[in-house]
Amino acid sequence: LRLCTGMGETYDPLLGTWVVQGTVFHRLGAMLTCSQGRISSIWRRVEPLVFVGTAVSLGWAAWRYYDRKAALRTYGRHMTGKAVGLVVGRDDEIDRVISILCRKTKNCAALVGPAGVGKTAIAEGLAQRIATGKVPAALAGARVVEVDLGAMVAGTKYRGMFEERMKSVIKQAENAGGKIILFIDEMHTLLGAGGAGGRGVTDASSMLKPALARGRIRCVGATTFDGYRNYIEKDPALERRFQKVHIEEPSTQATVGILRGLKQQYEQHHGLEIQDAALVAAAQLAGRYITGRQFPDKAIDLIDEACSATIKRLIQIDNQAEGLNAKHSRSANPVKGATVVPNDVAQVVSLWTGIPVCTLEEEDKDKLIHLADRLHERVVGQNEAVNVVAEAVLRSRAGLNHPGQPIGSFLFLGSTGVGKTELAKALAEQLFASEKMLVRFDMSEYVGSGSVLRLVGAPPSHQGCDDGGQLTEKVRRRPYSVILFDEVEKADPSVLNVFIQLLDDGVLTDGKGRIVNFKNTIIIMTSNLGAEHLTAGMAGEITMDAARDLLMKQVQKHFKPELLNRLSEIVVFEPLLHDKLKEIVKIQMKSIISRVADKGISLFASDAVLDVILSESHTTQCMVQGP
Repeated sequence: LRLCTGMGETYDPLLGTWVVQGTVFHRLGAMLTCSQGRISSIWRRVEPLVFVGTAVSLGWAAWRYYDRKAALRTYGRHMTGKAVGLVVGRDDEIDRVISILCRKTKNCAALVGPAGVGKTAIAEGLAQRIATGKVPAALAGARVVEVDLGAMVAGTKYRGMFEERMKSVIKQAENAGGKIILFIDEMHTLLGAGGAGGRGVTDASSMLKPALARGRIRCVGATTFDGYRNYIEKDPALERRFQKVHIEEPSTQATVGILRGLKQQYEQHHGLEIQDAALVAAAQLAGRYITGRQFPDKAIDLIDEACSATIKRLIQIDNQAEGLNAKHSRSANPVKGATVVPNDVAQVVSLWTGIPVCTLEEEDKDKLIHLADRLHERVVGQNEAVNVVAEAVLRSRAGLNHPGQPIGSFLFLGSTGVGKTELAKALAEQLFASEKMLVRFDMSEYVGSGSVLRLVGAPPSHQGCDDGGQLTEKVRRRPYSVILFDEVEKADPSVLNVFIQLLDDGVLTDGKGRIVNFKNTIIIMTSNLGAEHLTAGMAGEITMDAARDLLMKQVQKHFKPELLNRLSEIVVFEPLLHDKLKEIVKIQMKSIISRVADKGISLFASDAVLDVILSESHTTQCMVQGP
C-alpha cells in the first residue's frame, strides 16, 4: 500500500519515510537517514557496556604489568632497613657469607646447622651490615629480601601459575644487577615446590639453577643438617651452586653475650628490668638442665618466659592487695619497677624439667659435701658402700671423670634385701629431689636376643619402629634421673654390649637415628651373682676376704672386661648384722605407725616386740631393707 501526495511524494513502508517518485538520489538519502537513526538507537543501548569492558581490560593489563614488577613485594619481605633484633656473636659467619656473595660465580651461600642456633639471625645481621654500609662495594646499596615460597604456591589453581610467579621473582632479581639478595628459609622446600601439578610441572629449584649457575642473582639459603642431607645433597646440580656454611651452636659464654645484646629489646617489650645475673643463670641453667635444644634459642626462651611469668605474678599480687582494700599501696602500673632475678629463671626451668626450684638454687658443693651423711640417714648398715658411691659422685662433679660420661656408673653386688635398691632410691632423692627420678628396669624381661630393640627402639621397617625405645624415650623425657637395671646378670649379652657404649660415650642412638644424651644420669646395675659366697662368709665357713675374692672372680667370669672397666665403682653389699637389722625394723615400724595414725589408730611397739619380729623374720638368705 503506497500513499501519494499532490507533490509527487510517496510513503514507502519498507524505508519508513516519504520518498520522491522517480528520484534515485532522494531514495538513497532516505535509506541513509533511516540507517543512521537505527545505529544511533543501538549505540545508545550498548555504549555503557563498551565503556565498562574497556575499563576492565585496561585495569587487567595494568594489574598484570604491576604484578610482574612487584613480584618481590608480593612474595617477599624486605629485611634491609627493618627494625630487626641486634645480632651478637656471629661476626665470623656473617663475614664468610659476605665473602661468598662477592664472588663472580657460585655466589650463593647455604647456612646449615641445627634448629635454634641462629641461621635466620645471620641473614638479619647481613641486612644490618648492608643498611649501615659496612660491606664491600659489590654489596653497597643491596637489599635482602626473604622469599615466601608458601605465598607463591598458595592460590595456584592452574598449571603454569606458580612458574609465572617464580620467573617474575627471578627476573626482577636479575634486572637488579646483583643488588637484590634472595634469602630462602628452609631452602630444602625448593625441591618439589610448585611441582604438585603432575607431569610437565617444573619445581622452583629447576627454575633457579640457570640463574644461580651464571651468578646472575645472589641467594642465601638456610636449612638443617637433615634437610640438607635428605634433599639438597640428592640434587648435585643444586648443591654445587651453593657454598656450604656450617653454623655451630655457640658456647655458654657466647650465649651470655647474645643475651646481653638482646636485653634492652626484651626490657622494652615487657616493661621491666632484667638483671645481668639472670642472663648468666639462663645460659647456665639452660646448658645444664635443658637437653634436646640448642643455644642460644633455649636461653632466649628462658628469659622471655621468665619476664612473662614475673609480670603475671606481680599482677596477681596487686590484685590480692586490692582485695585487702590496700588502696594506697596499689600502684597505677604494678609492673613498673619490676626486676627479673635468677630465681625467676630457675622457676621457669623447674616448670620445664620438673626439677624442684630448691634443687636448682642449692649450690652443688653444699649438696655434695653432705651427700654421704644424707645417704647414711636412709641406708643402714652399708657404710662402705655408701661412702664409695658418694665419693664417686663427688669425683664426677669435680670434673675428674671423662667429659660426656654419666655422672656415675655402679655395679651393686650382694644378697637380696641388703639395700641395693634402697641406695638407688636415696641417690635419686638427694641428687634430683624425688624418688620419681628413679627409672627402673627389670632385666629378667630382657633375656631374648631381640630385647635390645625394646630398649633403644626398632629400626625402620620393623614392627614397633614408631614406638621408640623404652630406655631412650624415658631418658629423653627425664634427662636427669637415676637409671636402675635390676638383676643385670639375667639380660641378653646383646643388651650388655649396648651398656658398653652407654658407659663409654654417655650417648645412645635410638631406632630413629636420634642421639640420646646420658651425661646427666646415674647408671646403677644390681646383681645377685656370687651372693652365696657372702652368705658363707657371714656364717663363718670362710673369711669375708675370701668370700669377696670368690665373688669378684665369678663376676669377672660372667661379665666382659670392657663392661667392668668402664664402671665408676663395683660396690659389694655385705650381709647385715643383727644390730643393724634392728635399726631397720625400727625405721619400718615408725613408717607403719605413721600410716595407721592417719586412720585414727594409735600404735606402739616396744623393744621386745621388735626382737620378736626380728627373730621370726630374720634368715641369712633374706634380709630386707626398705619398704
